[in-house]
Amino acid sequence: MIRKMLTSDIDLIVKAELELFGHTLGYEMIYNEINHHDFAHYFVIEAQGVIGYAGLWVNDDIGQIVDLLIMKPYQQQGYGKQLLQFVMDYFKQHNVHIVSLEVRETNQSAINLYESFGFVKSYLRKKYYDNKIDAHVMIWRDNDADISSRK
Repeated sequence: MIRKMLTSDIDLIVKAELELFGHTLGYEMIYNEINHHDFAHYFVIEAQGVIGYAGLWVNDDIGQIVDLLIMKPYQQQGYGKQLLQFVMDYFKQHNVHIVSLEVRETNQSAINLYESFGFVKSYLRKKYYDNKIDAHVMIWRDNDADISSRK
């Protein structure tokens, strides 16, 4: 099941980010995102409790996946694909035609997942992450949308 993130989910999410990424957006930032920013949308995926989350921003017809995380014991079981499908459907329902994200260049399984949804590598951000790992910026475009007349 996928649902909106609640304040009560944040502690678990922060712990999972630290374990998986070695850093976190932090309790305060996530709290502010889910409670005070209309452009921010956070969701959790559950299977015997919360097992992952996605954070995204929507600004007009442009979206950004801020984070997408599946906890280690649940990786490689289709949950990431399920959550990403939900996110992409959400973007489409909100008339988002361009989506960007950053992903560690060492995270090949995530890159493969994003590519399977039509994301393409746009450019490399050198030493983007705290541990000096480079990040691929990946972009998805809705090829069916007429974005030539954007405001």
